[in-house]
Amino acid sequence: MKRLLLILAVMAAGCSKGESGGRPVDGPEGTVWLPMTAQRLPDLQVPRGNHRTLVFGDEAVVLGGHTDGFKPLETAEYFADGAWHTVPMVYPHASGFAARLQDGRILLGGGSGEDFGIGQSWGAEVYDPSAHNFTAVGIMTRKRALSSALTLPDGRVVIAGNWMADDGWETWSAEGGFEQGNPISPGWSCPFILPASKDDIILFGPYDSCGEDAAGTVEHLGGEKENIPLLEEWAIYQNYHFFPENIQIADYTYLLPAHRRDNNAAAIIKVSSGKFSLLEMENPLPDKGPDGNPIEWGHLQVDRPARLIWVQGFDAIGKIYFARIGYDATFDGGKASATLFYSDLPDDFPGGVALLMSGGRMIFAGGVGWVKGQIPVQVDFFKTYSSVYVFHTEPLRKAGIPIWVILLSILGICGIFLATLLLRRKPLEAPAAEDDGPLTRNLMEEMSALIEEKELYRQKNLRITEVASELATNKTYVSILLNNLSGESFTSLITRYRVEYAQKLLREHPDMLLDEVAEQSGFSSRTTFFRNFKSLTGLTPQEWKRQRT
Repeated sequence: MKRLLLILAVMAAGCSKGESGGRPVDGPEGTVWLPMTAQRLPDLQVPRGNHRTLVFGDEAVVLGGHTDGFKPLETAEYFADGAWHTVPMVYPHASGFAARLQDGRILLGGGSGEDFGIGQSWGAEVYDPSAHNFTAVGIMTRKRALSSALTLPDGRVVIAGNWMADDGWETWSAEGGFEQGNPISPGWSCPFILPASKDDIILFGPYDSCGEDAAGTVEHLGGEKENIPLLEEWAIYQNYHFFPENIQIADYTYLLPAHRRDNNAAAIIKVSSGKFSLLEMENPLPDKGPDGNPIEWGHLQVDRPARLIWVQGFDAIGKIYFARIGYDATFDGGKASATLFYSDLPDDFPGGVALLMSGGRMIFAGGVGWVKGQIPVQVDFFKTYSSVYVFHTEPLRKAGIPIWVILLSILGICGIFLATLLLRRKPLEAPAAEDDGPLTRNLMEEMSALIEEKELYRQKNLRITEVASELATNKTYVSILLNNLSGESFTSLITRYRVEYAQKLLREHPDMLLDEVAEQSGFSSRTTFFRNFKSLTGLTPQEWKRQRT
């Protein structure tokens, strides 16, 4: 026992989750900047840049890209159990496209055909995050690099964009493979592909397929082109990491980062049903950081359940910035408001874009070299990094184990010790296989009512201990009760509730995005939602919804 107490005391003194990354500071023009904490994770197995980073729940995945010497990679890596694990790919996809399919898998295609980012490639494959494997799905109708993709409600994927080569629309489906569409001239590089209505898709971006400025031009799926004056005044940032769902705030409504052509001021452009306007904000994005250095704002992503936009920025001396923007008020004619964050960059920090994780965390996994002192940021594609960082925008506690946890642990261990002595004297009676009487039935009914009335299943991290505490009992008894009376585990019970709630949302809100259905129902990720929904219903959410329309 003395040895146990010593171990617990050491844990209390030494266990820490992290320290603050700084203090709030005042910047120019009355801005207030909150500090972020940088956390170093284990390095990738291979240095890489021009790859795709994805998040499934709290699992990060990097796909393809190129390594030192500008050589394409045919591997992916996922982070689990405190380490990165390598998975072989079918083809390399440095500068390729990626699209989230409705079943939670990822379609990858194209990319540079040779070293040094030269040429294009044909191949396409599908990544299954639940199994961590890749399956070839044929070749596209044309070789492509620096292209983009949009997944449609019927499950097809629209693809367009190319680099230094002919361009054109094409579609992919699991049943029919790739099908060629209309040619596009002069073509696009890393275009935005967005639905403007049920029957219209628009294509636009900062550059054409030869790298020339495409200011003001928007192209429709049918081939019609129109000129948008706002895009002549404001230049949209190129988005190699384009996923339509990451910039969507409502049906046919998307947000894009942009800068003014004459003075580089930053703003957010709203594209709603094909119409372009500036998002109204209480204050513009600041053009200088807390030290007075110019900021280059760029990558944008949306957290729809929280009604937040996250915009990323850098300066020339080695600081990173995020603007967290609440946009909910704009739906009622109000203005969006921003909270600003900053952090110094570590010496081995690569140039790249972050991906949003839960809790306002931003993960950077790998990237290319960049030159300090340069605005706009200048990158070196021949130098790649394996370093991985997570930036925390929420304060981290100096989380030594609280004394009450230690005391409870000691009491629990003492209880186990006394129970062991008692068990030596009297064999443990097995729990009854059948109902033990009215009290047991009442507790089961009380538990069901508690879960249903409070909708506890919508909590992502709901634990059996929390339900047991509400019932003034312990988790072991609740577990035995469930197994004996219903024949299912606590996890399977909560999963069933979540799927039933998801079905309710699909019936009552058929236009709700599947990502939001998963979020509202309590699932930790889109992949978990699809897997459990199909396991219980035999259909994907999209198939189930189509049967009821």
